[in-house]
Amino acid sequence: MKNFKTLLAVLLIVLMGAVACEDDETVDPEKTIGKVGNYWGMYVDNNDAGDVTITQNIDGNIIASFSYDGSTHNVEGKITSNGIYDYVYSNGDRSKPFTLVKFDAKVGDKWEYNVGDKKVVRKVVKKSTTDDVEYGFYYVKTIDVEETIPTGTMVNGSSSEIKKILWKFNHKFGFIEADVTKTDNSVSKVTSLTNAGD
Repeated sequence: MKNFKTLLAVLLIVLMGAVACEDDETVDPEKTIGKVGNYWGMYVDNNDAGDVTITQNIDGNIIASFSYDGSTHNVEGKITSNGIYDYVYSNGDRSKPFTLVKFDAKVGDKWEYNVGDKKVVRKVVKKSTTDDVEYGFYYVKTIDVEETIPTGTMVNGSSSEIKKILWKFNHKFGFIEADVTKTDNSVSKVTSLTNAGD
């Protein structure tokens, strides 16, 4: 169960994204899908993992809540009209956001974050030019970001149990899906469906 909780904690703050890619970046909740009350249904390997709901948005800094193992948990992130950022590797330090995706990114763009003597790398490996990924009743374009997490990287005081994540994002719905490779080489698929973007 610890693996499942760690997987959820890493993924939950990136379930949200922007409604449109705009030239002028905004953090206005009415212009992004970081709106309080928006929710995402999460599935891990086709099993219902419950809903994640935005409960607070102040200047783009969001708090999302989810229930797990009888308790309510909160995670933080930042949503702008141009991208999604997280505070996973900074342990919640809002002065040190880590770019998860920028909607105007190109293949080859990458973002790096130093965690102690380890370097986590996120690199854009694909950007769709047609609606080619199934999402509910739609097909959508995605930006695919591969995240590499070195062995021994510390997340919230514990060594990460995940070594690679292949994320898929969409500019309207945010997080679409991810293939998560754990340190034991097992792979889980995480998907979501949202009420945002309608």
